[in-house]
Amino acid sequence: MTEVVDVVVVGGGIGGAALATALARAGLGVTVLEATEEYSDRVRGESMHVWGVKEARELGVEDVLLQAGAHVAPLWKQYAEGIGEAGILPTGMMLPDIPGTLNLRHPVACQALIDAATAAGANTVRGARDITLTPGQSTTVSYATNGAPHEIRTSLVVGADGRASNVRKQSGITLNRQEPINYIAGLLVDGLDGVPDDHDVLAGDGDLFFVLFHQGNGRARVYLCPGLSGQHRFAGPRGTAAFLEACALTCLPWGDKIAAGTPAGPCATYPGDDTWVDRPFGPGAVLVADAAGYSNPIIGQGLSIAMRDARTVRDVLRGDDWSARAFDDYAAERTERMRRL
Repeated sequence: MTEVVDVVVVGGGIGGAALATALARAGLGVTVLEATEEYSDRVRGESMHVWGVKEARELGVEDVLLQAGAHVAPLWKQYAEGIGEAGILPTGMMLPDIPGTLNLRHPVACQALIDAATAAGANTVRGARDITLTPGQSTTVSYATNGAPHEIRTSLVVGADGRASNVRKQSGITLNRQEPINYIAGLLVDGLDGVPDDHDVLAGDGDLFFVLFHQGNGRARVYLCPGLSGQHRFAGPRGTAAFLEACALTCLPWGDKIAAGTPAGPCATYPGDDTWVDRPFGPGAVLVADAAGYSNPIIGQGLSIAMRDARTVRDVLRGDDWSARAFDDYAAERTERMRRL
């Protein structure tokens, strides 16, 4: 039997699940197709800048993240080699009523948002495989779970399926890419009770750029960003140990405590590249978050981009015009936003 819904969201990550929550709360029929049975730690963005928190609030999902245990950072401190503490960034002063940046472990955020979508009435399907789009007057979405085929007819497909977006490829949308200028490695670290968590950290020491985002209870996500020659610096059997050793920066008063921390997830390295699309929509489909292109992770804007995308698409779908031209303003604003980033 063919299911009929208003919107199919392919990808139940932060952007897709947040949008599904908002659309379901607005009374639309929504089905979310998520490939994973359980969200795993794959070293993804875990700090949302204040402009993204504002978008999450307008989308109605800020409270979902806070209730899931998100840690708010009202200050960032900068540290530099040969100087020590070198400056303060008062993130809590950047926008009215936004207390600071918001940090939450990626799998926890995804689960909280998909649960919120389900509670709002969305149908969430885990373990969805072999997703195929057939555009027409209404789009047909075919997929399989546990080897069994399923079919949905829908007015719109939202591609929130990440950097390698299948929806983008099937919609014939070209991804533009600027070559990497750096690499960024990340690790979740426990046992940091001796590291003050009233501020997040930016530091430069030697050939590394260091970033630390607290998640509370002695846990933080730590990133190390080497240049192009450091692609494999934290790879292999000793990758995690090498990462922790490198965290003992001389400019940090507690760098040794981070180096002595306990790994709480995998260590992974990603390229510092930029990607974008000229028009994040096609026949019967629109792209959000990484599926529509992402900025270099070193500037940490991915979650905020996802929130702005989701809020903007939500606003379009509140109206009566769901044609391709209804997304022209979204495309123009997103293109300029990505150019600036």
